[in-house]
Amino acid sequence: MSLFMRKPIKITLYTTAILVVIVAVTYTILKVVAFQKAINNVEQYMTNELDKRKKTIEWVAEPDSNIKSLLIQKAYYQALLTASKSDSIFLAINIPDSSISLMIKGVVAHRAKAEQVKVSPLFSAINPPLLIQGLSVPFTISKHTSTIPKVPLMVKIAPRDTSEYTPDVIPDTTDLDPVNFILELKPNILLYFYESNPSQSSDGFNQFKFDLRERTWTVVQDFKRISKLKTPVYKPYIRFRLNKKDAKVIYRAVPEHGQVILRLE
Repeated sequence: MSLFMRKPIKITLYTTAILVVIVAVTYTILKVVAFQKAINNVEQYMTNELDKRKKTIEWVAEPDSNIKSLLIQKAYYQALLTASKSDSIFLAINIPDSSISLMIKGVVAHRAKAEQVKVSPLFSAINPPLLIQGLSVPFTISKHTSTIPKVPLMVKIAPRDTSEYTPDVIPDTTDLDPVNFILELKPNILLYFYESNPSQSSDGFNQFKFDLRERTWTVVQDFKRISKLKTPVYKPYIRFRLNKKDAKVIYRAVPEHGQVILRLE
């Protein structure tokens, strides 16, 4: 290849590299801006929810660890009391002990232990007094995504006479399906639930695809917003890995727009 031919190729490569760097730096800066906007969004949501319930933020100037722990416990129990007034099942998540509980009227119907928990750094950036009091109000599920159906599909065939009648037995045809799902709460908080130690190699691959699809969709949406001169959207998250049976029970039991209680510390 002649020197004359190499020059345009080098220029193209250098130009492409510069453009990639510019795009990467711009995207990083905009994600930082989006992170700050997400903090403001969550704080505004918590403030509005507290105002609706006419709750004030109780705080002690520079509280010691014991007083702060008491305030956190009080907020958590207030949220439990509020959710218990409903007749529906709700989800109570306690990050310090990695427990995820299905509760109704304050009684634990099912409790699971998360094997791994990863919490978004956004929560530690929220104003501490507001965060603690804000968590005294249950969140509401706005939408969900899953690798299994919400309710198992059952096909019923009517018997020709009473002698052929047998009681309904609902087979769980999804027992071999990987269980991964996402619950999105109203202030754009994402709760990811993944089954731990997939039993089959295909389960692990499906879990990878589920996570990759979600991340790809997020990046695509970010670049769509950037192309319209808008900042991307950052959604705070909490990721859990837990037993497959527990994950399935939780997903199937939680109502479409059920309540979720969080205790972060």
